[in-house]
Amino acid sequence: MDFRRRIIIFCIITLGVITHKISAQQLSKTALLKTWKLEKYYEEGEYYAPEEIEKEDYIQFNGDMTFTTKMEDKTYFGTWMLNINGKYIELKYNTEEVDKLRIKCLGTYSLVAIFDLDYYRYTEIHYSTCEK
Repeated sequence: MDFRRRIIIFCIITLGVITHKISAQQLSKTALLKTWKLEKYYEEGEYYAPEEIEKEDYIQFNGDMTFTTKMEDKTYFGTWMLNINGKYIELKYNTEEVDKLRIKCLGTYSLVAIFDLDYYRYTEIHYSTCEK
């Protein structure tokens, strides 16, 4: 019984360390360098499809720390900065406006984020990509 308990504890700790390392590796500038297409929204326990005007929305992060985004048929440009400790991306538009995009989850093909704005604070924005 004591040996079994040690094995279980060892497995749990090992799994936790591996999971932590994978999460830490995924949140990097390199992992974001893709074109992310708007897939859906999640709010108050429900998923919502983008409205017709949002169906072509995307955000593209470039290696030179610039970005291009299309939101509701308008294209915007600017620079971006990743704060790994705070888990957010700061978007500075050419218009001098600044948005903060809090990263909830980043995978190889998915990005889930929340805009740090009062009226979007509880809405998850789900992006997807086909790029590796």
